[in-house]
Amino acid sequence: MRLLLKRLAALFCVFAAFASCNAAFAAPSMPQTPSQEILSAGDFGDDVMVLQSELRALGFYDGEITGLFDGATREAVMELQKMLGVDADGSFGPITFAAYWNAFEVGLLSFPQSETEQQNKEGRLAGRTIGIDPGQQETADAGLEQIAPGVERTKERQSAGSTGVKTGVPECKINLLVAFKLRNLLEAEGATVVLTRETSDVSISNKERAQMMNDAGVDIWLRLHCDSTSSAKQSGASILIPSRAYGAAIYQESLRLGQCIYDSFAAATGATMLDLKALMDQTGFNWSERPVVAVEMGMLSNPQEDIRLNRDSYQTSCAIGLFNGILTYFDQMEANSAEE
Repeated sequence: MRLLLKRLAALFCVFAAFASCNAAFAAPSMPQTPSQEILSAGDFGDDVMVLQSELRALGFYDGEITGLFDGATREAVMELQKMLGVDADGSFGPITFAAYWNAFEVGLLSFPQSETEQQNKEGRLAGRTIGIDPGQQETADAGLEQIAPGVERTKERQSAGSTGVKTGVPECKINLLVAFKLRNLLEAEGATVVLTRETSDVSISNKERAQMMNDAGVDIWLRLHCDSTSSAKQSGASILIPSRAYGAAIYQESLRLGQCIYDSFAAATGATMLDLKALMDQTGFNWSERPVVAVEMGMLSNPQEDIRLNRDSYQTSCAIGLFNGILTYFDQMEANSAEE
């Protein structure tokens, strides 16, 4: 069993765990100092994610585990409050928390103990292996590598990437923060996640990143990037996929994955979507044997978008958009398989 979160003491806590597909929830534990924090509509983050997970395990909520306290989450909290006999205002505060903890103590509430039931509730990606490549690194590598198998043309191993025109933050940092958030969402649904890096102090070429994913046998993988242009007015996000020229074997599935992420990323972030296009000159694409897309999450050359991309809240929205696109992709795959 792997417990992902327990929030105690002065921080707001909703207790229990995101579990792996073979583990059951554990009942929460009462902190010595009850929290005075309140979760309500419009809040987002890990606390909300845990709350949604518990509400779904208890049968009050059947929506996505997004980390966003939306209308469906509020309705689920209200149903819980009605059962607990407290004011059904839709906010999860100290009074609701105390009644919630007490309900476990007296046996009024309990999480499902069936492993099969738990897997059905939280294992939509169980058995899937998903790769995430947070693009770039602290130091560029000007060495050369083949752009594709059997091709003499070469390209630098790893470019410097973009830097925020307003914040001065390099994209390698933003890419990694979004990758961590996305990993948490995927693992909460039972996926095995492969990261190309967990720090920016690395030296991994684009070819090597693709080979890591090939060796891991991922079902799909995402390359996370930020973009920049010569115009400070340009803003927006793009989805890139391999070309038919070098990636014919993975083109169709990469396109379908790209289409799913294009729509979900726009819905979650409100970003202007600029392109969904195939590129021939991407080493990471050309060496990949697995369906892959690159997501340019925004323009660091635009001051407003630079600031937005550095906000934790927007990074969470980016991760949610990517996560929902991945879910849609696999849902479509299963639906297509059922029809055959």
